Amino acid sequence: MRGRGGLSAGAGRRGRRPCRPAGAFGQNPYRAGPGNRRLGGQGDGLANRQRPGRQKIHYHPIRTVGDIEAIERVPLAERLTTFDTFELLRRGAAKNPDKPAMIYLPDGGLDEDPFTLTYGELMARFTQCANLFHEMGLGPTDAVALLMPSVPQSYFVQFGGLASGIVCCVNWMLEASRIADILRAAKAKIVIALGPTPGFEIWQKIEAIRGDLPDLEHLLSVQELGGELLPESDFDRRLAGQPADGLRFERRFQAGGVAAYVHSGGTTGSPKLAKITHGSLAYRCFANVEVMALEPDDTVLSDMPMFHIAGFIARGLLVFAVGQTMVIPAALGARSKNFLANYWKLVERYRISYFSGVPTTLAVLIDNPPNDEDISSFKSYASTGSAALPTETSKRIERELGVRMLSTFGATELTQNATIIPRDGEMRHGSVGIRLPYTEIKTVALDAGGKVERDCGVDEIGVVAVKGPGIFPGYVDASLDKHVFLAGGWLNTGDLGRLDADGYLWITGRLKDLIIRGGHNIDPSVIEETLVQHPAVRLAAAVGKPDSHAGELPVAFVEFGGGAEVTAETLKSFVRGRISERAANPADIFILETMPLTDVGKPDKVMLRNDAAGRVFAAVLAPLAQSGLEIQVDVAPHATAGTLATVSLSASAGTDRTAVERGARKILSSYSMAHDIVWK
Repeated sequence: MRGRGGLSAGAGRRGRRPCRPAGAFGQNPYRAGPGNRRLGGQGDGLANRQRPGRQKIHYHPIRTVGDIEAIERVPLAERLTTFDTFELLRRGAAKNPDKPAMIYLPDGGLDEDPFTLTYGELMARFTQCANLFHEMGLGPTDAVALLMPSVPQSYFVQFGGLASGIVCCVNWMLEASRIADILRAAKAKIVIALGPTPGFEIWQKIEAIRGDLPDLEHLLSVQELGGELLPESDFDRRLAGQPADGLRFERRFQAGGVAAYVHSGGTTGSPKLAKITHGSLAYRCFANVEVMALEPDDTVLSDMPMFHIAGFIARGLLVFAVGQTMVIPAALGARSKNFLANYWKLVERYRISYFSGVPTTLAVLIDNPPNDEDISSFKSYASTGSAALPTETSKRIERELGVRMLSTFGATELTQNATIIPRDGEMRHGSVGIRLPYTEIKTVALDAGGKVERDCGVDEIGVVAVKGPGIFPGYVDASLDKHVFLAGGWLNTGDLGRLDADGYLWITGRLKDLIIRGGHNIDPSVIEETLVQHPAVRLAAAVGKPDSHAGELPVAFVEFGGGAEVTAETLKSFVRGRISERAANPADIFILETMPLTDVGKPDKVMLRNDAAGRVFAAVLAPLAQSGLEIQVDVAPHATAGTLATVSLSASAGTDRTAVERGARKILSSYSMAHDIVWK
């Protein structure tokens, strides 16, 4: 870390201070303590178990929907005392200003001296940042965008920006053209980006698109991770010159005021920018704290990027609003090779409270469990989301680590999650739990026009609809709101699911994920959940491949874990013996060395569908191959066709190109996917 500027300067104008290693605050709070964690039975108030040296915070047990209804007897208006998100951060910092708030390890190495900020120092950075943006002309309806990995400055911008304007954290790994689309949609007035840095191309991308950003007025650079200092645009230097003892402007916050723009995790086209309000953030600071029984003494490992809604809320806002300690295990988070390699040692060293991560990360970690590391700091429950956690993985974590994984159902449009397995209730593996307080959930049947035909009954699969204070008001581009909202203010999540008699939600698929085989709807999760029960399979994803007769046939892609390997035929036999629905048995199973994932850690089904289609078309066109004729098939997203199969042909002199092309078109015409034939 640098010994100057925004990171190493003391809060406000106190001057320079050295980075301090964890434990430099008197007695080391991260030393492994005695005692072993145990898993409690259902309904015994897991959240209220007091660990040695901790101040007890009483939370009401949450076992059933009845306990949620008991919380709701107090009107929500009495629960939410402010919609000022910056004030919520101030309250969290005021609980213990001298406590470590942020511990940052740039590379995730065990021999690194971490950079540490107390809550008093962190709140000073937030305040300086808010004052800087206000001085630069940022108003409540103006956007400041940030593009950088999880370095401390990214948190300064994200949460300092909430006081002065609208924050928009952009996935810096996207292509430059997609970043430009997001910044234009947000009308970003200020952009803060990682400067020229080995291994990163963020600054180069910004420089390439700078001329295409009509609303951009200020561009500042952050020097970290061994990057180049750009004095004329140095963010840290500008930050250090700002007052840290209070805001130099006044602002009135309202529930409906926009706090942030969060882009979707989509991998094609221009990502949609969801508007996140101060009211929904205030709601999260109550509801999620309540259902998870969060405590100020907890220490959280923040491995998720803030351009993801869970990284922004669960691994950002809630940590600071509650007054917990955040450990940033690497600038690249879970993408860092050191993160997984050192995970259990980091847990032991910093006394991490929660075993957490997206399901793909959890699968890798449980395949590489702790050896002699002390993990007794783990609470007996933790939450996960982003993608479905396989039942077998959840059971294995509970069996081997003693941690109940509370699955959630969420989305950007829900401002994180709408459900969670009750922390003191029944562990129904495969379910995503019961609704959060003040949130309503139902499943509905829609007509051909996307309108509600009727509400579904108990255990009847329908489209999951959600209503409540966490629902977003819409996208920045209002034209994208069509079919997102149903009558009465309900959000159409686009997911399929059922509610059982006790209010537990079970996600069964997604409308666009359905595999339609000759008019028969196949839920891909049936295939995926069966495959991951095989001990060799770590990840599985099922999609439809084009079929000239049935329209689609189910196929699956798998990634092995733990060094085990089996053949595709073995897996097909395994599935056939467990899936009663004959039509759902995959026609093919493809074994991948690495499963392609989206930006938020989900199997990239767009890429997998295109892969499957490419394999089909290459196979059916193969008989046309003659001596000297080469056929290449590329399937990719298309602006108007949705998906386009491009068949590239190359032939030697004397080949009857007309006949070859006629034959190719005849074969491809049997499929619904648009196609194009080109000669190389």
